[in-house]
Amino acid sequence: MTSINRAHARELLNSNKISIVNYSNKLLSKFFKKQEKLITVITAAYNAEKSLEKTILSVVNQSLDSKHIEYIIVDDCSTDKTRNIALSYAEKHKNITVVTLSTNTGSPGTPRNIGLELSNSKYVTFLDSDDWFDTNGLENLLNILEETNDDYVVGKTIKVKDKSLSIIGEYASVMERRSISPFDIPHFFYHMGPTARMMKLSIINQNDIGFPDGKFGEDKQFFFDFLTECNNVSTTTKPIYYVNRMEENNQSLTKTTEILDKRKADLNVIEFLKQKKLPLEYEKIALNRIYEYDFMRIFESTEFLKAKDKTPFINILKEMFKTTFDLEYNFIDNFENPLFKTAFKLYTDNRIGEFIQLFEWNKRDTNKKYLIKDGLPYYEVPFLEEPFNLIRIPMFSRALDSYIVNNKYHQTFEIYGDNLKNVQSILIRDRSNVENDLIVSIEWIDNNIGKFIVPLEDLKKMDNSLFTVFIRYNDYQIINIKRILHNQVTYQNKTIKFYSTIANNLGLSIKTK
Repeated sequence: MTSINRAHARELLNSNKISIVNYSNKLLSKFFKKQEKLITVITAAYNAEKSLEKTILSVVNQSLDSKHIEYIIVDDCSTDKTRNIALSYAEKHKNITVVTLSTNTGSPGTPRNIGLELSNSKYVTFLDSDDWFDTNGLENLLNILEETNDDYVVGKTIKVKDKSLSIIGEYASVMERRSISPFDIPHFFYHMGPTARMMKLSIINQNDIGFPDGKFGEDKQFFFDFLTECNNVSTTTKPIYYVNRMEENNQSLTKTTEILDKRKADLNVIEFLKQKKLPLEYEKIALNRIYEYDFMRIFESTEFLKAKDKTPFINILKEMFKTTFDLEYNFIDNFENPLFKTAFKLYTDNRIGEFIQLFEWNKRDTNKKYLIKDGLPYYEVPFLEEPFNLIRIPMFSRALDSYIVNNKYHQTFEIYGDNLKNVQSILIRDRSNVENDLIVSIEWIDNNIGKFIVPLEDLKKMDNSLFTVFIRYNDYQIINIKRILHNQVTYQNKTIKFYSTIANNLGLSIKTK
């Protein structure tokens, strides 16, 4: 079946609305014979003059020899110096091709499809015009694909902000995996952006896979299409790709209209997935990524909580719900977050006010009541009746005793939940730099009580920073260890607060308002 998306790119390539420059051919032409490379890197660029040079240099300076890399930059009719910057590097580096569109398409989809049409390589990867590769990124991905003959590989994506580094989609890069079905990797479909991944171009071309036009959702459809056609994938823990989220790169704050437009685009992705007629278990995995991860999470967003009129959010949920009427199963059963399950049951009972109140309570009440019942943890929701008042917590941990002996910090904790057998370690994570982490083993005292010991000498070796202590389970999932610092209530004219003192003792403060 011919891809409408790729067909549009072909029409542009055969029109007078596009120019192609490759200085190794000494000409401006739409049709030139190139020697096949191992990798094609495709960058869609629009008004990227502030960041494009760093992006290009991250390809030019790869550890992999440039003779193996074909770099295609597609300028989507920029109005700044983007084209000139790209051409200046193309003149110096013969493996760079610059494509310029005469009219702006308004989406990265068409420029990327043009790059795919021009690609002449074994593998392809994408690089946004404000991001950059790790110096060894392409070589690391290439080596894995050449070694395994897998169809696809993904590595670590690091988000760069002004004062912090964090990992995006850690479940895809938390461990080394080889030759595994994408459906066998938990949450593999949750991060569907183009970052840090490389794939066989032959699968894309044989199945005529392309990016749809549109501002939102094009990545999901492309990678859903690809991953449902490939057999085996690999993952690596090595850093591959840096996403630029520094303040100067942020054009605008996320708006409510943008959030809702993204979800409207997801309605199209849902229909696209249903039409693929995937095996039922595969369809459940793919659709749950949209239903739970995309739609339900908007009700945890600041935009929803601050919105005076929440009707547009409820209406988009209604549209999502309509897409489930012809499913062969109850899609709510696939939700992993118990809060979302309870919330959706309230919605289907037309208890919209309590639906909204539940998310507001979850976000704003920092002093929730926890309950351990039959060895399992729950939140107790004060304004709901049974059976809605108890919401399961998948995993929950509280700090117990702590002390220092022989220059070693000892911490005991209690833990409850569904994955006790899969608890692996303590992760002490730098809040601003993922490369400044420490992993500590756990000593089990009994089924629900654990202990970890950290030599002060190990902490001394780490960079100065602020850290969060997590329990890691299921390879990549983490939970905080709760520590109640204070409980405060206003009673008549007094503020009463129980709190932890500097010496870690229980204290009480009573103040008249």
